[in-house]
Amino acid sequence: MYIGTAETVLDDKNRITVPRRIRDTMDELGHGVWYMARGFDRSIFLFPQEVWNSIREQVNRYSSMNIKALDFKRFFFASVTQVQPDRQGRIAVPQHLRDYAGMDRNVVLIGVDDHLELWSRGNWQAFQEDRGPEYKENAAPLFASDRERDEAKAEQGGGNQRGSDET
Repeated sequence: MYIGTAETVLDDKNRITVPRRIRDTMDELGHGVWYMARGFDRSIFLFPQEVWNSIREQVNRYSSMNIKALDFKRFFFASVTQVQPDRQGRIAVPQHLRDYAGMDRNVVLIGVDDHLELWSRGNWQAFQEDRGPEYKENAAPLFASDRERDEAKAEQGGGNQRGSDET
């Protein structure tokens, strides 16, 4: 599990040094190979191999004849770079991803449970300021009971509630 926030910098060769505590987690979990991809909100996703495989399976369930799926696949897969930390825990960040994420020297690496995200410090601060007020609201459905989720669906016209006598 990847958690926490770590500030780091891009060096002269456009590499970040992954902090020791995150490298220790990588080693514990056997996460040596990573897939770096265009994220959301001008972030860069970093997925370990097993998570990457699961994402590929999910995305490939959609036909390339579905234009929205195809558009997503084009942006997403075209951005992907396979990386491995070197002996000093450094990872190179490709130019196209640095440009997308608006990265300069100061960056932030955050743990998001099963993956990592890399942000420019300014974009991470702006994201927190913009989305921070929604934190409580976004948490509610994640912690809701099954009954509460069913009631919310019914209120939104989402169909039968669990346990309903209707067939």
